[in-house]
Amino acid sequence: MPANKRKKKVTEYSLDCSCGSKAAVFELEKGYMAHCPNCGAVTFFDNPLLLQRLRFGGKLCPHELEKKPCRGGHTTWCPTCRIRSFIYDN
Repeated sequence: MPANKRKKKVTEYSLDCSCGSKAAVFELEKGYMAHCPNCGAVTFFDNPLLLQRLRFGGKLCPHELEKKPCRGGHTTWCPTCRIRSFIYDN
């Protein structure tokens, strides 16, 4: 692997997945992602201030979002928090 390629780095944070599991939050080269080991759902965001919500036990995004169909499941987008999620159908 080239030296300029960075892997994802685990953080101390996790978020509650809609399936009931905890999804670990990883730092990427540009932003963050959370991945649920149970259902495979992934969440992407780039604002590090949102991590403070998780630190104090809150939700990453408190808004009610419309789930739109996508290949293999559903996706959501919050224009206020700038969070994209992909939820896969089992």
